[in-house]
Amino acid sequence: LWVLLADGKVGTFNTQTFVFKQVAAIFKKPFSPNTFVKRLITDEQGNIFYLVGGSEVITWNEKANEFSYSHNFFKQKEEWNIIDFIKEPGTNKYLLSLDRGGLAVYNKATGNLSYKGSNTENDPLIELYNTTENYDRLYIDRQRRLWSISPGSYPIIHCYDLKLNQPVIEQAELYSRLKTQHEIKGFFQQQDGTVWVNGLQVFAKYLEAEKKFQVVNNGYLNDHSIEYEMVHCLLEDREKNIWVGTDNNGLYRFNPAATFFTNVKHLNNKSGKPGDGRLMSFIPTRWGTILAGTWGDGLYQYDNNFNLLPLNIKGINDKDAPNVWSMYTSRDSNTIWMSSQPGIYALNQATRSAKFYNPPVLENSTVKQIAEDRNGNLWLGTDSKGVFKWTAAKATNQFNDGMAPFTAIPQMPVNKITIDTKGLVWIATPEEGVYVIDPDADKIIIHFMLNGGQGKQLPERGASGVLEYDDSIMVITTATRIVLYNRNFKKSSVVGTPETISGFITAVERDQQGYLWVTSTSGLYRVNIHKKIFVKFNRKDGIDNEHFIQSASRVLPDGKMMFGTTNNFVLFNPADIKIHLSFPEIKITDFKVMNNPLRVDSIMRLKEIELAYNDNSLTIEFSSLLYNAAYLIKYKLEPLDKNWKTADKNFQAIYNYLPPATYSFMLKTMDEEGHESTQVKQLQIKVNPPFWKSWWFFSLFALATGALLFWLDKERMRRKEAIHKMRADIAVNLHEEVNTALSNINILSEMSKLKAVKEPEKSIEFIEQIHTKSQNMMLAMDDMLWGINPDNDSMAKAIERIREHLDGLSNRYAVKIELVVDKKVEALKLNMKLKQDVVWFFKNGPANIVRSGAANCNIHIGYTKPNLIYVLEFDNADMNTQQLNNLLQRQELADKLAEVKGVINMQVHSSKSMIELTIPVN
Repeated sequence: LWVLLADGKVGTFNTQTFVFKQVAAIFKKPFSPNTFVKRLITDEQGNIFYLVGGSEVITWNEKANEFSYSHNFFKQKEEWNIIDFIKEPGTNKYLLSLDRGGLAVYNKATGNLSYKGSNTENDPLIELYNTTENYDRLYIDRQRRLWSISPGSYPIIHCYDLKLNQPVIEQAELYSRLKTQHEIKGFFQQQDGTVWVNGLQVFAKYLEAEKKFQVVNNGYLNDHSIEYEMVHCLLEDREKNIWVGTDNNGLYRFNPAATFFTNVKHLNNKSGKPGDGRLMSFIPTRWGTILAGTWGDGLYQYDNNFNLLPLNIKGINDKDAPNVWSMYTSRDSNTIWMSSQPGIYALNQATRSAKFYNPPVLENSTVKQIAEDRNGNLWLGTDSKGVFKWTAAKATNQFNDGMAPFTAIPQMPVNKITIDTKGLVWIATPEEGVYVIDPDADKIIIHFMLNGGQGKQLPERGASGVLEYDDSIMVITTATRIVLYNRNFKKSSVVGTPETISGFITAVERDQQGYLWVTSTSGLYRVNIHKKIFVKFNRKDGIDNEHFIQSASRVLPDGKMMFGTTNNFVLFNPADIKIHLSFPEIKITDFKVMNNPLRVDSIMRLKEIELAYNDNSLTIEFSSLLYNAAYLIKYKLEPLDKNWKTADKNFQAIYNYLPPATYSFMLKTMDEEGHESTQVKQLQIKVNPPFWKSWWFFSLFALATGALLFWLDKERMRRKEAIHKMRADIAVNLHEEVNTALSNINILSEMSKLKAVKEPEKSIEFIEQIHTKSQNMMLAMDDMLWGINPDNDSMAKAIERIREHLDGLSNRYAVKIELVVDKKVEALKLNMKLKQDVVWFFKNGPANIVRSGAANCNIHIGYTKPNLIYVLEFDNADMNTQQLNNLLQRQELADKLAEVKGVINMQVHSSKSMIELTIPVN
């Protein structure tokens, strides 16, 4: 992309890398391009020229990568200052506009330079263009017409046909219409051949037939108007939209070729100011005009081109015309019935005269609807008094005699009255649905309502309109829905959802192609009832006022349609709104991850977009990049979406919290006929799983789980073996103790037996020893059995056992024994063997001390991690110290201490002693 900056610098801009590179511009003449009018010019051969208006042209050389006078291949006189420069397409001729006046032509094929006074090739342009005038803004259109401007007190436009070698416009000006100073900066031609001019206070279209320019109104009127001081440039896109770049009034877009809607406003008949009355009714007349009724501004008449005409109807005052709510052409093809506020008018088209009727039975009510049935009788719908019927047979003497209320329908407002081709009268009400009346029997034969039963149920309470679509289908519109009633099968179906149409439905008509045109309080819709496709038209399509009026519609004999709004009416030909023959390519315009936009041009180069597991919220925006085409865009994210979704007006697809997977995002278009494009745009997206859901993590997890299970099983077996060994050790100890005790008892009993006769006293002593040993054996066995009982696994049970033992000692030896145990000790969990050893120490220690003569024993059992601490304090005044020492030196005690890794610390004093035992338990 070549870019010319305001200060005269020139260079290329890479649209892929977004990098600008300046290119040198070497001029021959001394001037600053910062202060001159300048532009870049190209020809068909790809040459690029840099023009400084009124001075010189320099040419870009690709090899040198510079603009320079030395690279110019065309001839010119050194003293010439060039105003403008252009190549004639399809030839080898280059036109040079000279500041001394006139034109020069260089023929690259022959190398000849022709100018005034030296026309070597007899070019008619040289002679035609005056050497006393300067010609600027040279432009050659597709018809090979050369356009130019001669500056002066006001610009003069010239146009010369290069094919026919004759002038098209010798002199044209815009001052007579603009009435202000202006400058023309350039010409522009659309693809359809339309030529435009633009500049300072200039924006105009060339009218080929009249050979004059039509100025575009400058000033803000509505959303479709333009306000400008300087129109810098015009560009046309592929939809024939013209983009208008202004100096300080912004950028505008309009499409003359796609302006389907004509907005017709009116003036108030009394004030002469723009009217603001609602357009409520329309009807064509026999004399070739169209009548339009308003509320508040009266009755208007238009010609076929919708120019306002005088009303000129006898019986109706132009300045004080009635408010006409609806109009209906009689079966006699002459009378036009007009409902008014109040009463009704009968317009005789043959005499162009109107007669007013206001029967007393109407009580001055506003007549909102009027229609004539096949018997020539009138049906009137009022604003609050319900429905009235005028019977022609009863009005032979006076018109008023034929008017009577139709009491079968309650008194309520009426929105629409339609007479179908079968002669039935359809009456739509805003509260109680639709009544269908047989006019011959004056009887209601069908009532469509909210709870109407099979085939007669409406989705909403009221009905806004009724239309006969064909010989089998009747269309009923409610506030927001369209109901199709099949008279043959007596079944109803609903088209659209409550969100399909914005606002409230006001009117419905059918065009010659079979489309329904539905107006609402916020837009106009074209509906394909067979494919249930809605296309909305609003302000951006050229409709000035989107607020349409209840039952204000008419299809004209030529197929054109009219719909009334709150201050004008909209006119269009449905046949002009063509269906597009090709589908546009859809572009991804934005891609957001967790609401953070990514570079679209970068991600579109990727085969697959990879996202982290926590980057799983996507917003994808897309567009057909068309302004006028009525295409719908459908999208789908496989495998998440089972069906295609239709994008709303925001053209967004939003997906929150996508689970890890590989997705395919697809886009396609659908036209207003429901035809879908075969080309589908795809975008591959992969949301990676978190590491804890990846295959390698599952493999590691399985391996770790296996290792853990193996370790747990190994630990289980080790513990099992330890418990088995512990139980074996207990069994061995029990066996040894029992075996030793029984052996001793056996020996003592034998000795007692031998001594029983000769030495009875000695025998008694042996019996006492047998008693003591058997008792000790029983206690030892009891301790063993208590220790291996699972119910006694807690330390609290062990403390309880020790307390029982100490109470027994205290009673047996009449010694005071106090036991204090920390709460932390009871919470300890020891294995079976260690617990048994601890109990052994805690029982045997006090027992041996007491037996040695100790008194006043104080025992404290505490826990200081990781040791269990056992402290025994006692009075030793009457104690056999030697016996105590012997007990402490026993081998059994030493073996037990080594087994539990315990340590004994003893402090002996004259009256008190203390023994401290420390056993590690963790």
